[in-house]
Amino acid sequence: MIRALWLKKILKGRSKGVSSVIGTVFLVLIVFAISTNIFLWTISQNAIYNQAVSDTNQKNADRLNESIVALQANYSVPLPNKVKVSVKLTNTGSVLAQIINLWVFDTTMQRYGFNDTILSLNLNLNPGNVTYLTDSKAMWVTIVGASSADNFVGWFVTARGNTVALQVEQSVIVANLAQGIGSMALDFFAFRYFKYNVNKLAGYPAGNSSFNVPSRTDIAFGVVLTNLDPSKQTITLDLYSEVWIYFPKAPGQSYVWYIVNVLPDGSITTPYSSITIAHRETKMLIFASSAAGEFTKVSIGSAVENLPCALNLLLLGRIGARDYGQNIPFVALYVYKP
Repeated sequence: MIRALWLKKILKGRSKGVSSVIGTVFLVLIVFAISTNIFLWTISQNAIYNQAVSDTNQKNADRLNESIVALQANYSVPLPNKVKVSVKLTNTGSVLAQIINLWVFDTTMQRYGFNDTILSLNLNLNPGNVTYLTDSKAMWVTIVGASSADNFVGWFVTARGNTVALQVEQSVIVANLAQGIGSMALDFFAFRYFKYNVNKLAGYPAGNSSFNVPSRTDIAFGVVLTNLDPSKQTITLDLYSEVWIYFPKAPGQSYVWYIVNVLPDGSITTPYSSITIAHRETKMLIFASSAAGEFTKVSIGSAVENLPCALNLLLLGRIGARDYGQNIPFVALYVYKP
């Protein structure tokens, strides 16, 4: 009896010891599991933090590397309360840039306006890209009561939050000179010619920016003009406005291209309808037809291959209520054999 009780006590003591060991082991495992989870969670949070810091640094770097230059800005009001903005954009930075908005401030009336539809134009500029927002691609901003006689300032906003001030083309001297040579100013470096893709201008509106043109090839010319009339009147060009080239070394050889209307896709429409250019408005005009008011393609003959020629721009129409005529003779071309 005594031995049995003694064994029972021993076994009961051992059982308590084993339970303590097992409990300790479980406790250690639980602590280890919790510690491991905390450690892994800390590592994951640290990775997320480092990634966030890296993304932020990259965004800041991209924002600092984003650089857009907006030159040759022109403001006009060809429609009531509608400010038309033409500008040349160049991405001088090292990253892709996206324009998402345009703001214009009428300093004369102290009123703002903005255009939030630029995204629909997919206005993305790769590094080195140059884009002309003129004619059908010009921006429109609504400012109630605005007129062409008002003064404007504007700026673009990029997707990264940078602002790009529009730099107005310095035209004071040209405008004063216009009293002697006429009211329209030619953007010399925007001169271009077009070949055809079937019956459309190929690559319109970019075309070929060159003063060397091919012979025996149907071509058209594009010129960018700005109305700098000192009296701030609208100029209307009629169907007899033309580009005329002649060859000093080939007397009697000359060619004419009359003004035409062009759709945004490069298609030429007939009959010709008058083109108007408001004060301080910039437009690209296309000269493509051998007949006034119609459309017949023009090519330069082989008799004048490898010769230079002079190009004159002969503009006719109305300025306000008066007759208008101006000759702009500042372009020289070289005709090469293709």
